[in-house]
Amino acid sequence: MMKKTLLSLLMVALFMPFTMAQHNDPVEVVNVNVAACATYTWSINGQTYTSSTVDTYIDATNNTVYVLNLTVNQPYSSNENIISNACSYSWRGQTYYHSGNYSDTVLADTSMGTCDSIFSATILIPSNEIVTQQVNACGSFTWHERTLAESGTYNDTSTLVNPDMSTCGHIEQLILTIVDTIYVDESVEHCGNYEWYGNTYQTTGTYTNVISDTVIGCDTIHTLNLTIVVDTARTIVDSACAYYVWRGDTITASGIYGVDDVNSTTGCVTYRTIDLKIKPLRTPVTDTALVGCNGIIFNISSISGSVTKLFSVDTTFDTNLIDRRWSRCYDSTIHLNVTIHKSGYDTTYANACDSFYWNLNKRTYYKTPTTNPTYAFTTDSFNCDSIMVLFLNISQSPVITAINGEWNLNAGDTAVLYPTCTQGATYKWTYGSNTYTGDTLRIPNVTGNIDVELQAAIRYPANNITCYDTSWITLVTYVGIDQVNGTNVSLYPNPTVGQLNIESAENIRQIAIFNTLGQQVLTNYNLGTKSLINLSSLNKGTYTMRIVLQNGETVVRKFVITK
Repeated sequence: MMKKTLLSLLMVALFMPFTMAQHNDPVEVVNVNVAACATYTWSINGQTYTSSTVDTYIDATNNTVYVLNLTVNQPYSSNENIISNACSYSWRGQTYYHSGNYSDTVLADTSMGTCDSIFSATILIPSNEIVTQQVNACGSFTWHERTLAESGTYNDTSTLVNPDMSTCGHIEQLILTIVDTIYVDESVEHCGNYEWYGNTYQTTGTYTNVISDTVIGCDTIHTLNLTIVVDTARTIVDSACAYYVWRGDTITASGIYGVDDVNSTTGCVTYRTIDLKIKPLRTPVTDTALVGCNGIIFNISSISGSVTKLFSVDTTFDTNLIDRRWSRCYDSTIHLNVTIHKSGYDTTYANACDSFYWNLNKRTYYKTPTTNPTYAFTTDSFNCDSIMVLFLNISQSPVITAINGEWNLNAGDTAVLYPTCTQGATYKWTYGSNTYTGDTLRIPNVTGNIDVELQAAIRYPANNITCYDTSWITLVTYVGIDQVNGTNVSLYPNPTVGQLNIESAENIRQIAIFNTLGQQVLTNYNLGTKSLINLSSLNKGTYTMRIVLQNGETVVRKFVITK
């Protein structure tokens, strides 16, 4: 301990200048002396130790140096294999009389850090031998110079090393049953007369025979339970097609057949007969013609099985059909002459935008089908269809969502229009006799109303098709609300809160109303010369009405909904 303390002080002296350099307080040294079993965890630093050591922990916060002087003890264990020559064995203060695995644990003082000691032993000890004898005796029985007159279990321990059975040896045991009369029963089945103790028995019954033993005075009563087997043989009547298997023999002709039947238990021999009728087997050959379109399945079943075959070309085929029921009894051959007619086959290819109507099946497709549609129609007397297969590709048209820009202009203004549309589209603008391609349309010095049509296109080179979408707006130059294009068409009240009157000298064929985004929000037809329009479904704002008269003239009017 003195060496450990000096080492601890040396370590403190080495580390103290570094850790305590900035403190002028005195340093406290705390020695921790510990003894533990197997492992020890120091609460100061949280470290676990498995062997003896000296360790130091410096706590700079309170100017303290902790020195751990640790002794780790290891547990002790032993294991012995012991073979005893005696009938018992003493081990660690205990005497054992039977073989087995035994252990003894010596508990240690854990407060002193010492460990438990565990001692184990496998001990083999010879066992006592008991020899048992069972005896039935009449009156009494003499055993090992002892006369026994009562039933019971008796032991002879004269050969034991120690009579109290604490040591091993040889024990003889007698299980004795004393009887006055011995009964013997037997059961017999026999065919014909039966001989038993000099008597002959011909009928079923229970018989007894008493045998007296004059030496020990016991009688033995034998009881016979006899069964005389009487065989009531009869003739079997049966029938079969072609052949019949009976008693391992195959019979192919009608007649009465007999066989000796030996009963393996009783030994009785019985002559058994069968009256058998055999029906001759018919073997016809049938010619059958099969005619089909593209392919035909031949299926025929019988009691012996079934035949299923698919034919796809002209051929001949023979099959056997067996039906050996008594009512039919045949093994026939069917000769097939197969003729196969073929269907027609053709294809058609189509590329379409958005949808495709196929007039053969009267269906409209809105996307490319995953499986090519087919259509069959009968062409000949064998019902062979001509098959038409459609190879269809449907491409999506662009969608013009809106035409942006200002289309309510003052005279002399420049109109600037651009679309919101599906990505990848190209554009063509048309107004009057003018056309323009590009994303943005500029029309300078607008002096009157102009109808502008926008066509968007997407080209699909793989399908060799171009898909289109078309929209249009009317540029309105402000020159007064009710006098445009020289035609007298009146809208009132304007502005309106939801009801709008339309009057015209000509019958109105159609009106279409557009919002400021160029979206068509309402359409109506055949309004005559005077009508009242309900606009309650529209939001507040400025709208443009395109009016098509009966004579084909188009008039554009602007109105406001206030609500």
